[in-house]
Amino acid sequence: MDGDGRSDLVAVDDEGKLRLYAGRGDGAVTGSPAVIGSGGWAGASVSHRGDWTGNGTEDVVARVGTELRVYPNRGDGTLASPVRIGTGFPADSKVVSVGDATGDGHPDVIATLGDTLWLYAGDPAARPGVRSGVQIGTRGWSPMSLSAAGDADHDGRVDLFARDANDEKLWLYRGRGDGTFGERTEYGHGYGTGNRPLLAGAGDADGNGVADLWATTNEGTGTLMFYAGETNGAGDPVDGTRTTVGQSSWNTIRAIS
Repeated sequence: MDGDGRSDLVAVDDEGKLRLYAGRGDGAVTGSPAVIGSGGWAGASVSHRGDWTGNGTEDVVARVGTELRVYPNRGDGTLASPVRIGTGFPADSKVVSVGDATGDGHPDVIATLGDTLWLYAGDPAARPGVRSGVQIGTRGWSPMSLSAAGDADHDGRVDLFARDANDEKLWLYRGRGDGTFGERTEYGHGYGTGNRPLLAGAGDADGNGVADLWATTNEGTGTLMFYAGETNGAGDPVDGTRTTVGQSSWNTIRAIS
């Protein structure tokens, strides 16, 4: 987000403000976040994977109310005025900008609408903009919360994290390169909202070449954990060693990306 090439964390706090926690390159984040959105973010579904404006930095994509918006990054992590790119999204829909899932060089959005999963491909003719939605998942998505995984398995295709509220597992859905997702593998378990209220794909935040994860806990006043991605015996990406990278007050955070 801030142009230094390291994975950053974006969060919505309990005052409806948007914060930017700069990544340090080892999975940790700065303890002094910058406020990049002064208010109005309560209840928003926020993500920030993909350059929607072509200036070389990631932009914020959010469902705010029923609107889908792009907040252009000025290049230093601060945000310009939003551009509305979609309307009619239910207030409970989960929206994530995943990067280029279709392989056309433009970032895309994945969203849950009720129990179904939809692709909103980036529209190069209306940058920033999206094409009409295409349904890519028919059922079972209402209990899922989504997060961008990047290219977790190093096959050149964008993948997707989804947490199932029913079984507390975090699944990695492997991208096919055409905007759809195929085989899924278990990335980790024990990710119920009771003990891990919030989670977000961290990209490769520690530079080891495997997709990582951030998650909050209810310990004390709330901590932030970093899970360094590893690979299992089958070569699949899985969660690995966890480290506490935020010591307190994360229970005041309502969403992370």
